[in-house]
Amino acid sequence: MVAAPHLLHFRVSHYNEKVRWALDLKGVAHTREALVPGLHIPRVRFLTGQNKVPVLILDGEALAGSAQIIDELERRWPEPVLYPSDAKLRERALALQSHFDDEVAPDLRKLFWSCYFDRPADCARMATDGFGGALRVLWRGMYPVFKPAFRRNMRADRASVERARARLGEHFDRLEQEIGQSSYLVGDVFSVADLTAAAVFTAIIRPKGFPYPLPEPWPKELSEMKASIAGRSGCKWVEEIYAKHRGQSAEIL
Repeated sequence: MVAAPHLLHFRVSHYNEKVRWALDLKGVAHTREALVPGLHIPRVRFLTGQNKVPVLILDGEALAGSAQIIDELERRWPEPVLYPSDAKLRERALALQSHFDDEVAPDLRKLFWSCYFDRPADCARMATDGFGGALRVLWRGMYPVFKPAFRRNMRADRASVERARARLGEHFDRLEQEIGQSSYLVGDVFSVADLTAAAVFTAIIRPKGFPYPLPEPWPKELSEMKASIAGRSGCKWVEEIYAKHRGQSAEIL
């Protein structure tokens, strides 16, 4: 019997949300295993030779990277389609996926984590949510080691966080410019471009339908950041895309 696809993921991550959403949208029955940031490294490195999730184990092969995983899902489970059939539209959809993955997502990750870096207890609660108190205590004790490593990995020194903050409005401008009359980014139907953009912006929007809500209360800085963009049409678009397309989980429980 062939094992179901098995997803290794972080609950809070917008990159990981891309793959969860694609699996759910395509109705791919799969299992999930949430990992703890920092503690995940030995296992993921053993499987893939690198440190990042999501990782999808498919027919015994470990695939890393949200774009690469979605590409394989589209090949194996082509319905409902995420890649437009028209060559020019497909090229544009993939270009937008790359833009939001490479230009926007790193900035939003920096901004999200910057709200937690100087709040060790809140950071431990967020990173270990769902894993129990003992692991939370362990993780909190290791935070002095994790914090500089996370900053290096994300390139999230204070100057780069401020640059990301300054670019936040530009990222929303670009999103809003790309939204067409159909309310989709490419053509008249939902595509990988919409999925990627909406998932990436969950880092600070956290719309209804995101499967792993953050533990309450949020850090003040994160609440203020969300309030600052709540009036943007791009924020409303993300919430509407989630309401219309996020759908039900295909996870095997």
